[in-house]
Amino acid sequence: MNTLARRRIVGYTMRMKALALVLLLAAPVFAADSGPDEATRIKIAEYVLKTPMNEADPTLVSGFMKLDPASLPKKLRDKVRGKQMEIDAVVKIHNGKKKGPFRFPAACEIKRYEGPEGIRIMNLIIGNEEIQPEEEEYLELKGNCSEEQLICEFSLNVVLMKRPGKPPLKRFFLMQQDPLMAWVAEKRGGGASAGNKYFQELKPSCQKNASQ
Repeated sequence: MNTLARRRIVGYTMRMKALALVLLLAAPVFAADSGPDEATRIKIAEYVLKTPMNEADPTLVSGFMKLDPASLPKKLRDKVRGKQMEIDAVVKIHNGKKKGPFRFPAACEIKRYEGPEGIRIMNLIIGNEEIQPEEEEYLELKGNCSEEQLICEFSLNVVLMKRPGKPPLKRFFLMQQDPLMAWVAEKRGGGASAGNKYFQELKPSCQKNASQ
């Protein structure tokens, strides 16, 4: 790995930590039963979209995560969706590192995206990378996780592309700093883990709770 690439990874990691800290410290910017008016929603959205996360006001970031993109002007909707997903993924990765490699995924509301709009949103997420279907299958096999668990516990996103007379084609996306990328790197290396230094930590896997 050259010096420039190493600096980019270090810089990205530092931004992720700063972002996670911002959200962990953030307090609600408005009450759950009320919300800002349209002009304020637009100001919050524009502020977070243009401000580096390590410089952003925590209360405004918290308010941004509560925004419904559909309530914003059309030109902002996809950008806000993408940024919200990016922030959510960064927090998942940050919290996951504290859990260690052995995960006990809890059920969540599964969201899959559809068509060109879904691809457009995926492309707006900084640090997002498309992985191949066989690589996603490898994640399920080696990590002992279902697709749903990969979505709930990690940063996997799925876009469904409709095909006439056939089941939808699935396209998979994963954050580059997700620890699951260690499994992806192993798959891309032919499945050989010896000497793989993509991550200097144990590769993650899903575990069953004792009650299950």
